Formats: sequence, C-alpha cells, structure tokens
Amino acid sequence: MEIGYARVSSDDQTLDVQVEQLTKFGCEKIFEEKVSGKSADREELNRLLDFAREGDVVHVCKVDRLARNTIDALQIADTLNSKGAGLIAHDLGDLDINSDIGRVIYTTIAAFAQLERKRILQRCAEGREKAKAEGRHLGRFPDHDLHSRIKAAHRDGMNKRQISIELQCSRTTVYRVLSGETREGERA
Repeated sequence: MEIGYARVSSDDQTLDVQVEQLTKFGCEKIFEEKVSGKSADREELNRLLDFAREGDVVHVCKVDRLARNTIDALQIADTLNSKGAGLIAHDLGDLDINSDIGRVIYTTIAAFAQLERKRILQRCAEGREKAKAEGRHLGRFPDHDLHSRIKAAHRDGMNKRQISIELQCSRTTVYRVLSGETREGERA
C-alpha cells in the first residue's frame, strides 16, 4: 500500500499542497497532522508507524516534514525498514531511504536540515540580542488599561485572587502590577 505523511507546524497553515502531491504519488491512505516538528509526540506519525506493514511504501514530500533531526530521521527509517516498509522522500528525487545509497544521502541531508534549524535558532537569538542592545522593545507591550483596572480593584478592597478572576488575567500579572515589578522594557 502507498501511504502518505503530511505535516505542517501550526493550525493556521494548510496541508492542501502536501495532500495533493501525495495523492498524485498514488497514496491510498494519508496521515495528516498539524504539530510542530520539534515535538517528539506526533500522534499521526506514531499511527503511521504502527499501521505500516511489509511491502508498504511511505511517501513524504519533504524530509523535514517527517523528522525533527538526524537521529529521529534514522529511527523512523529503521522502524519502517524493520517492518519491511519502504520510505520515499520526494524532495530527494524520489529516493528510497532504505536502499544503501538512499541511506547515505538521507543521513547527509537530514544532518544538514538539523544544522540549518540550529543556525536559524542562532540567528534569531542574535537578532534578539542586537535588538535588546539597541534598546528596542521585545515581547508584548503592557496593557496599561488592564494595569489601571488591577490597581483600582485593589484600592477598592478586592484581593489578588478575586482581581484575577474578575479581570480574567493571571494572578502573576496581578502580583507583578501591584508590586511594581516590570518585565524588561515595560513600565508598570
């Protein structure tokens, strides 16, 4: 059986393009999920791995839709291989991952994908540090209206728990506002 796996990272993204491609590849069953690739608990991927049988071929449009890192990629390939199922990554020229040459290429590309993810995270951290050094605001802006309402409710005799329930905000926010604490770059 031809089986497909499609994944996007968030609910606001669509699986349509991947599903369409997997259908063109002849997939009779497609496992779809919207969950971050860095999550180790991907329910549909686990269902796919349980479902796959000898002679089945699993198709993915791109390697990074399947695996979080090189180790994860190899474990998934090994699991399928131990069941006698194939794994084809179409972004690698329809390469069968479980062939000898496919394994080498897959390992190499998965390692580069993992490296690129680390580089992206590093660049994001550097950008945050630069913005911070330049005094630019990071994160959400304070809700001055909410802060005023918290202070007014406290002056009117409400306790912190009641304030958080009444104003539908966290007790941490109430405590922070009333103690005068601020997040970096905020004014209480």
